[in-house]
Amino acid sequence: MPASYHISPLIACIIVRLEGSVNDDDLLEEQQRMFSDPLFKGHYSRLVDATDVTEFAVSAETVMAVATAAVERGLRNAALISNDTDLVYALMRLYEAYASPPAKVAVYDNMQEGLQWLAKSIES
Repeated sequence: MPASYHISPLIACIIVRLEGSVNDDDLLEEQQRMFSDPLFKGHYSRLVDATDVTEFAVSAETVMAVATAAVERGLRNAALISNDTDLVYALMRLYEAYASPPAKVAVYDNMQEGLQWLAKSIES
């Protein structure tokens, strides 16, 4: 699956994994599936891992729709981990622009830095 998620109530976090070839429909459909999951809580922090994306055929309109829907459902904190491509990084920065404020969102190209930021943002 190009887009998948895991909800961890124990740490109040949703881990979203993007891998391989990802397109608009992949993101929109998986987000709707996540919103319908009985474990979903909008205020849970998000960790979006796109380190294994090989192709990102996602429009700016889809990024705006996904970010807006997340904020409408209570998004507070999200760390987005990019791979080494400019396109993925740029679209993640666009998500950050649409979601914050009110949410605190940061984009990293390093998993450790992203996890550290997310942990700090949850504490505050």
